[in-house]
Parts: sequence; C-alpha cells; structure tokens
Amino acid sequence: MNTTGMIRGYMSKNMQAQKFIEVVIRALSREFDTYVGLENINENEFKITMNNCGVVMSMNLIKELQSPYGVDRFLLQEFEKQGFKFDKNRSQYIQYCFGIYENVDELVSM
Repeated sequence: MNTTGMIRGYMSKNMQAQKFIEVVIRALSREFDTYVGLENINENEFKITMNNCGVVMSMNLIKELQSPYGVDRFLLQEFEKQGFKFDKNRSQYIQYCFGIYENVDELVSM
C-alpha cells in the first residue's frame, strides 16, 4: 500500500465520523472533477449527492463502514445502482476503493 493508503487508514481509525465523511466527499469530488454535496439532514444523518444520484447515510452507518476506503466504496456502489457509470480501473484511488491491487502492484514494480 502506498503512502496515501497508509494515511487513509490512519484517518479512518482516528477521525470522528463527521470529519471522515468530509474527507471522503473531497476525495470523490477531486476524483470525478465534479461537485459532491454533503447536507446535514439532522444530527444523525447526511445526504450525499453527486451528479443526479443521492444517498442518505446515518452516522452509525458511516462509523460501521469507516475503514480506509469502505465509505467511498459504499457511496460509489450506491451511485452505480442509480446509473452513475465509471471505470473501476480509472485510478489508483478507485482501485483501492474496490480492492483491486493487481494493477497497482504492476505500477510499483516498474
């Protein structure tokens, strides 16, 4: 795992759920060069939107999924169910989200 993965692991273990979801939102926004909305519905729920897709997540669900890329993967899978299309090999970040390490290993050995 590269430095980014190690940092993400540290963050997932040490950040509060609200701060961690903000990190995930920024990462998705940068990855797809698009606005990703994060709206507090109430003190325990957030609505995350990207393009024409939306997901409501509770604070408990975020905590349950809070691993280096678990929240990212969940959101991408939910967006995919709603019609958002992307290549799972488009970047190292997306590969990490989905546990695809073969291509990453090839890049490291070059």
